[in-house]
Amino acid sequence: MANWPNPFIEQRADPFILRDGSDYYFIASVPEYDRLEIRRANSLEGLRAADPVVVWRKPESGPMSQLIWAPEMHRINGKWYIYFAATHTQALDKLGMFQHRMFALECADTDPLTGKWTEKGQIKTPFDTFALDATTFYHQGKQWYLWAQKAPDIAGNSNIYLAELENPWTIKGEPVRLSKPEYDWGVSGFLG
Repeated sequence: MANWPNPFIEQRADPFILRDGSDYYFIASVPEYDRLEIRRANSLEGLRAADPVVVWRKPESGPMSQLIWAPEMHRINGKWYIYFAATHTQALDKLGMFQHRMFALECADTDPLTGKWTEKGQIKTPFDTFALDATTFYHQGKQWYLWAQKAPDIAGNSNIYLAELENPWTIKGEPVRLSKPEYDWGVSGFLG
């Protein structure tokens, strides 16, 4: 196996790669945290040289107007979706946490680089707290959503939750908590 360059693509955090047919897609956080851009290539290696295409820019104000983080792109039932975290402010809340929530974009066009992306809004969860790092997968006939979220009943870091999706931007039923930070490596920096 050949050695891969590290970093694979400069100045990109939270990278995500999707293979769809013979195409590879790359999306990640950009240093300015102000937009979502996608790269496409016909090989994994080709993503490094592929030109990024901006498919969405943050609005000037509102819940998705600051610190666009950790995007993932998925294809669900023939449509494209981007899940990402965003916030309305760069200020920390009273617990010293960022105020990110999770959001979704949808593109019904065949080509996600030239298609129209529509804002589907915030992914609503039972409590309105810091949330990020969402992903989705299909298993046993159901579409699932997995994410990290700060629970109101714990100090510090976030739990990991799983829920079935009613549609790609709406949780169905009550989420299940899969884990909570309880070991030193999971609470580092959050306990006194």
